[in-house]
Amino acid sequence: MLPSMSSPDEVTADRPGWFRRHLAWFIGGAVVLVLLAVGAAVVLPRFLTTQTKADLYDGRLVDADYWTADPRILSAGLGFEGTIGTAVEDEANTLDAGGAWDTSLVCAEEPTDAQRSNIVTSGTLDMTVLAIPGAKLEKVDGLPVVFSWPVRTNTIDPTQFRFTLNTGEQVGVDSVTMTPNFELNERNTVVMFSDLGNRGSADDPDARFPVRLDIVPASDGRELMLAGPQGDVPATGLSWTGTQTPYDVGPTLVGAKLNRVGDSASGEGGVPSLTGGTLPNDEIALYGAEGRYRLRMLTSGGFSPDSIRGVLPTDFETFFRLHATGADGSDVVLDRVGQEYAVAGGSLRIVGLAELGKPQGDGVAYDDCYTEDRDNYIDIIIAGPEAAARSITGLEIPSLEGGYAAFYNPGGPGGTPTPGIRYTAPGPPSLTPVVIALDDPMRVSRD
Repeated sequence: MLPSMSSPDEVTADRPGWFRRHLAWFIGGAVVLVLLAVGAAVVLPRFLTTQTKADLYDGRLVDADYWTADPRILSAGLGFEGTIGTAVEDEANTLDAGGAWDTSLVCAEEPTDAQRSNIVTSGTLDMTVLAIPGAKLEKVDGLPVVFSWPVRTNTIDPTQFRFTLNTGEQVGVDSVTMTPNFELNERNTVVMFSDLGNRGSADDPDARFPVRLDIVPASDGRELMLAGPQGDVPATGLSWTGTQTPYDVGPTLVGAKLNRVGDSASGEGGVPSLTGGTLPNDEIALYGAEGRYRLRMLTSGGFSPDSIRGVLPTDFETFFRLHATGADGSDVVLDRVGQEYAVAGGSLRIVGLAELGKPQGDGVAYDDCYTEDRDNYIDIIIAGPEAAARSITGLEIPSLEGGYAAFYNPGGPGGTPTPGIRYTAPGPPSLTPVVIALDDPMRVSRD
């Protein structure tokens, strides 16, 4: 059963324009049939909302990744401030909310307002968000909570999340959503929409931001449950602490795991009304049988080049490097797509990125308007023998300091930042160890 509560909604916390465009796509294909069947236009949004929430919060998991032996909160810092729940997504409303408005997009077709803006309008918040009664989601903040084990979504309630701010104040949240991490093989991240901070730096005397999260029983006593290899466990008692704000340091990696590519992409999708614009985006849909291994990364927030544009399947060389052990024990850096690298056990080749959006062609272009899911996962697809794959040691994001591009969360500046508006900071350089999950895939399924 769904949690009992009212439910204003969210779009993707990581890609505001994404959900609006997907909803329009779905409605365009379904409206005539629904109206003929039921004879009333009002039935359509009600049907979509009911069915979408039934799919999102059904508790199912299919080959969903877990990242550590024991359940943990991997990250829970403030994402961005004030851009969720605005009137419309035009330039005036975008700038009034402190959002980014991009006039520099180069696309196959003229960009829409939704593609130029990183705000989320109030009208998009009914289909996927679970909210406490009376919640007013107007220009609120976004905050992703990333668990190391996937969430049983049928147990979620906003009152299970209690934050402590740097001021000492304890606050609850008004609403939560499983978008954009809605696929059945994902669901590690729950996004909060509430008033949780401001745009001050950590050393600003007027700054307000979360420094601690505690998972507690819901107001009706229900516990948030996480799915692990030996069964479900309550998340109650888990906590997270931090000292930074997104206006000082941007999003980063919290996990990296290497698995085999199977004959099919198990666990993709799961919420039909949300899949039209970005799926299929798995390794098989993009590369067929070319890749043998999938290095999946888990991030602390949505990754975007600037908060407006999407990451492209061809962008490996723009953002990433892999490290592996050479035959002589040296560190081998893999930084080019299509190149063979000699490592211990053979040679490896980077094929490209997946878990973003659809492959190009049939109206899909890899340009500034490319629609990708902006969730907390990106996959690197790799070819080579198993012995060589076992030599992979680390996933690096060199970021700006390494001469590469940086990642931003949804509060970033876009390509044409507006003077006087403070945007979230670029993500830092990082080198994350890769878990070799070839003998044990570290995945769980639940009906």
